[in-house]
Amino acid sequence: MKKWGVSARKVACRGFALGCLILIQLVGARSARAESPRKVEGFELLGTLGYGIFFWDSTSNDNDRKVNPFGVTVGGDFGYTFPFGLRLGTDANYAFGRRKEYTRWTGEVVTTHASSITWGGSIGYDVSLSSFRFRGAADVGLILVLDEGSVSPWMYFGPKIALTWQYGGVELGVQSRWMMWTGALQVGLMGGTRF
Repeated sequence: MKKWGVSARKVACRGFALGCLILIQLVGARSARAESPRKVEGFELLGTLGYGIFFWDSTSNDNDRKVNPFGVTVGGDFGYTFPFGLRLGTDANYAFGRRKEYTRWTGEVVTTHASSITWGGSIGYDVSLSSFRFRGAADVGLILVLDEGSVSPWMYFGPKIALTWQYGGVELGVQSRWMMWTGALQVGLMGGTRF
């Protein structure tokens, strides 16, 4: 190993030292996680308050009416996190919708107001950071668009991310999800408990 100006013994010693450092960090992180008051494993019940942004120009099933069924959203999220970080969950939300005014090709001005109910499930993984927990998940579910007496069902799937802070049994955080098939992005605050 003298070719690069470094002896093989020196490289071996540094490699051994680096390996020991990594091992100590992993063992220390595992024991700190076991003694930590921030619990990862268990059930979680959260309330959510957010806002949905609709990016696509959509029509409901009746008379080609354009609607925006998102806007201010309230809901709940319930899930279970396994000791190794895997989380299975379900959520339900109600979006109050937004009023939409547009002009048809005939020149007629139309105003619509639609709302929506979503229910779905997710599978994800929680990663504990120093004082926060980061969650990435895949989300799939059903959206019922309520538009003046008619109901239009849609499916959605997409990624969901969340960042939560836990103090004792209380959790506070932010989350976002992209509903790919519907073209909507929801962002919001969440708060609840882990038990």
